Amino acid sequence: MLKTQLSTILFVLLLSFTAKGQIESNIINAAHAYARAQINSDVEAILNFTHPGLIEQAGGREEMKKTWQKIYDNQQSKGIRLQEFRVKEPIQHTRSSGEIHALVPVVTTSKVPGGQLITETNLIAVSEEGNDRWYFLETTSIDERNVTKVLEKWDGSLILPFKKAPVFKEDKK
Repeated sequence: MLKTQLSTILFVLLLSFTAKGQIESNIINAAHAYARAQINSDVEAILNFTHPGLIEQAGGREEMKKTWQKIYDNQQSKGIRLQEFRVKEPIQHTRSSGEIHALVPVVTTSKVPGGQLITETNLIAVSEEGNDRWYFLETTSIDERNVTKVLEKWDGSLILPFKKAPVFKEDKK
């Protein structure tokens, strides 16, 4: 009897760790696809990773597309180009009202006039439980006070890290 209970407990723990690993693997794969879209300024692909709540707040898909395009055009006109978008670990995640929320630490490197700008930040990854589709929110303008305006089901169990100032590396002459 004790052996059966112990086996059952070990099996449940194994399933739990496997599910956790699968979620993190799915997030990382989606984050890499999001990174490629960002580096290539692929607005259509970025829209597919943009949280529906943000699209709705922007006035719909076409309005959000215009917003993303303006951002890229503005950056290009200023000589700013994203060079690298690297996903770091560990990824923290939680379940909240039928959604999975995760904090995904990333490091971006942008070419700017006179050098490079290296930024450590976090993305919030969101998926409905049982769904492999992930949406990402940049945390540059999101904090604990306003996160629920975008993510209604955010329960606060994940703490948004403090924002770090970007680091400028001057080009060598």
